[in-house]
Amino acid sequence: MPQALKVIALILFSAASALAQTSAQSDAQAPVQRDMPAMGMTPYFSAIDHPVSQDTMMVMLLSDFQSARSTDNFFTGMGMVQYGLTPRWTVGFMAEGQKIFGLPATYGGIRINSYFRVFPHDHVLNCTVYGEYEGLNGAALYKMEVAGFGGENVEGPLALARRTSVRTFEQRAIVYHDWERVNLTFNFINETALDDGGNDLGYAWGVFRQPAYRPMDTGMAGMPGMPTMKAPSVFSFQRLGYGLEMIGALGDTHHVGFGARQQQYVGPVLSYALSRHWTIQIEPAFGLSHVSDPFVLRMGAGYSIDRLLHRRSPTP
Repeated sequence: MPQALKVIALILFSAASALAQTSAQSDAQAPVQRDMPAMGMTPYFSAIDHPVSQDTMMVMLLSDFQSARSTDNFFTGMGMVQYGLTPRWTVGFMAEGQKIFGLPATYGGIRINSYFRVFPHDHVLNCTVYGEYEGLNGAALYKMEVAGFGGENVEGPLALARRTSVRTFEQRAIVYHDWERVNLTFNFINETALDDGGNDLGYAWGVFRQPAYRPMDTGMAGMPGMPTMKAPSVFSFQRLGYGLEMIGALGDTHHVGFGARQQQYVGPVLSYALSRHWTIQIEPAFGLSHVSDPFVLRMGAGYSIDRLLHRRSPTP
């Protein structure tokens, strides 16, 4: 527990220093910010790539239908809010729950995260460090990540699972790169149990081609130095993005492995920009190992608000 708190404090101190530096030197850093493209809602369900654009808030509602391997099928849901404090630092809050067929809906817990892009300019490999506190219970089933060994279904009584505390500190080392509209990201995941100090390992990676129409770019049209852009019709392939995502477990620090005892999932991911602010996503994912659920249908809807704290004043 003390070691986890030290890591959290270090992340927050580093990010706070970056925030102070950005605020004090905003004019001098303008060329640096242009070097980092404005990003909308992340196309992935588990993998992470860019930080959220500065002063942009993302509100996301995510839901999975899971065809369970050893129990009744179930739905999970997560509400997520993320905010870009600086061009390189994002903070977020999440709450989740689930509904097993034949059982009452159940609250699963909360997550508080923060991630920070290490270097300001674009490189061949852009590095981001990520930390997340998870205050969950034994009934939390949303697959934000998978790690360790075995499955994660609720095998015993639901009431007992709700009373079982599962507190962890998740760390990710993230590398990604963009080739114009194509993004490639890889996350190495370590989950530290705050009660016993054990460490479970996992990964997530994805490749995604952004749609030709990117609402964040359209929202910046009219700003100095930005070209005028026109949104395509609501039903247009220019609004469609597509890619592939895979997540999996790698055992723990005592037995690292990639095989039948670890969960592995892969599936195509699609996103569609309904408007400048609204985006929907879907991913049919398939289990690849003996302990994975056979099928997971992942769905999401996101709403973005750019320049949240610096809205333009209405024209008199």
